[in-house]
Amino acid sequence: MPHFRITDRVRWSDCDPLGIIHYSTYLRLFEVAEHEMFRDCGLPYETLRKTGGVWLPRKALQLEFHSPAHMDEAVEIEAWFSRVGETSLTMRFEVYREGDRAHRASGTLTVVCVHKDTMAKYPLPADVREKIARYVEAG
Repeated sequence: MPHFRITDRVRWSDCDPLGIIHYSTYLRLFEVAEHEMFRDCGLPYETLRKTGGVWLPRKALQLEFHSPAHMDEAVEIEAWFSRVGETSLTMRFEVYREGDRAHRASGTLTVVCVHKDTMAKYPLPADVREKIARYVEAG
């Protein structure tokens, strides 16, 4: 199963005064990878929300730090769907320093498919399942 990959850079605003990445920056990196992975599947978030009626609010987030990234460091974020449930998706993220692949962080994010007006859960549409299949972990 291929992983979606995207690169980004640790910016000044991502760091503490010593130039070390602030933990909250990983959430930004995860979100960049999430949005671009959906876009790569033909499901930009605006299309999902406006024409597909698919709202995916956050339910759970887990993050583990392995080694600190530094200001202006290029990082590679790998993302994939580690679990596809009836109404939810769990995405897995791994962040590495570009070049030598020093492992920086790991995490998961679970989102739930809901109706816009009621926020009640409902099954993920078949077309969404089909389009994301290329990045779904087997098992």
